[in-house]
Amino acid sequence: MNDKLEILLHLFIIFTAAKIFAEIFTRLKQPIVIGELIAGAVIGAHGLGLIGDTHVNDAIAELGVIILLFMVGLETRMDDMREVGRPAIMVGFFGVMIPMVMGYGLFTLYGFDSIRALFMGTAMVATSIGITARVLGDMGLIKHRTSRIILGAAILDDILGLLVLAMVSSLAKGSFNYVEFSILLAEALLFVVFLTTVGPKLAGKHIHKFVDRLHIGEAPFAIGLIMVLGLSVLAEYIGLAAIIGAFLAGIVLSETSDFLKLEKKFEPVSHFLVPVFFVVMGTKFDILALLTPSTLVLLTLTVIVAVISKMIGSALGTFQLGWRTALQTGVGMVPRGEVGIVVGTIGLSLGVIGQELYGIVLGMSILTTVIAPPLLTLSFRSDTQLSEPEPVKEPV
Repeated sequence: MNDKLEILLHLFIIFTAAKIFAEIFTRLKQPIVIGELIAGAVIGAHGLGLIGDTHVNDAIAELGVIILLFMVGLETRMDDMREVGRPAIMVGFFGVMIPMVMGYGLFTLYGFDSIRALFMGTAMVATSIGITARVLGDMGLIKHRTSRIILGAAILDDILGLLVLAMVSSLAKGSFNYVEFSILLAEALLFVVFLTTVGPKLAGKHIHKFVDRLHIGEAPFAIGLIMVLGLSVLAEYIGLAAIIGAFLAGIVLSETSDFLKLEKKFEPVSHFLVPVFFVVMGTKFDILALLTPSTLVLLTLTVIVAVISKMIGSALGTFQLGWRTALQTGVGMVPRGEVGIVVGTIGLSLGVIGQELYGIVLGMSILTTVIAPPLLTLSFRSDTQLSEPEPVKEPV
């Protein structure tokens, strides 16, 4: 089979499986994202073997999560985010520190050395906001006050998590480069602060004049795509995740969404690429590799610690807003998804962790991703009729 035919066949199988399982789970009144993840497990190399684990599939899946986070950013106004600034920062900070400490403690108690334990703790740090954003979007709750806290905290989680990963990776190589780390920190802060403060104002003031001068067809769509791809590339170049750049591109253009109507223009792209991301993630789950008694026990403990540590971090960050907000935020921060997998892959490539620990990271990432959607649905059940942003009462 030639490469072109293989790519087209894989896309056909992935998209068809996504829609079949989406239909099944819609009829069962369950989150569609679970159906897409299970579809991936069924058709992947560890299931029926209909598609393999290829770089092309991973690249297309990455485009899917980039578009998803861009769409979420378009629905996020910085004025709304500033209202939840303090609790989001607190949740983001504790959502990194508590999982890191508890993860390190668990694997130290199991007899692993400090570097391996640090890597496993790092894998528990970041939140895969793509999963939570998809579920909240399907429920019509992206503008809910707790959703805004989760989004803000998750972005901070990813930034802090990637900084921690850079530090731990340096230690794993036998040294810590303070200059490189300081440059990464400065670049990350400048990137995020500029795009969340100056970016929306510049776009809101000038972009409509620019679009009016263009003669190309679908100029708003072209501008949106250039922005999301460009900022995703820049984020990766700096050392952050591409999804952070995509989310910030959405925030920058959110002030112009009424004029450009980007949500509507990007919907067809989203309907195609986003399901591919979740199906490809599902293909990476090999349950048979985790079924030895010792590995199963350690995986179970890892998942428990991963869930509890995020719940504790969220409770510490939002306890003054009430137990319900703390519960919803904690559940929303639970999925590790592709972020945990990336950490595990780096640890494996550096030779810090072996196949067993990599399997633990992969299992934890997938299981926390799978359990989050039904828990989110339950915790937000009484809020599904909310259509307008809720003001957040800042703690005094």
